[in-house]
Amino acid sequence: MIDCTYMNEFVAKKLVEVLAFCNVGLNTFNKGQMALGEVLEANRVNEIRNSLSTRAKLIEEMVKGSDSEDVTLAKAKKTGAKLTSMRDMYIGEEWDNPTELMEWSGFFEGAAIVHWEFVSGAAKGIGNEELTQIAASALAEHKDTLNTASHVLNGVGLAKSSI
Repeated sequence: MIDCTYMNEFVAKKLVEVLAFCNVGLNTFNKGQMALGEVLEANRVNEIRNSLSTRAKLIEEMVKGSDSEDVTLAKAKKTGAKLTSMRDMYIGEEWDNPTELMEWSGFFEGAAIVHWEFVSGAAKGIGNEELTQIAASALAEHKDTLNTASHVLNGVGLAKSSI
């Protein structure tokens, strides 16, 4: 368990914002599993889902019982609702369209990266090595997913231009 003794409200809020990204990302990969499986390596969708789920549970454990729990959980719900609304507006009814899901991933992963950068800096600021490592892992995974989406979309552009 991560020691959050020194976690102030700012750090806690940034932590639950990335919790919202985990939850919305997990929901997106669940809803879009079939289409995403068409463009990602066989185990990649499950790896991403497992990683997001594990990370969400870690964050929930960190926040529960903290002095900021009520404020932060409300922030997580609000951020999650905003992300879900943006995603649903962008994807619409095209959950079977891997290109749309990859395009959305560009927005989503970029935003997740900048939010995890906040957490990374905050973790270093409070001297929490375990949270620093979690943030580094999350950043690497989101950057990898963004890179994958970019490559998939480049291939789609190449294929569609020659039609």
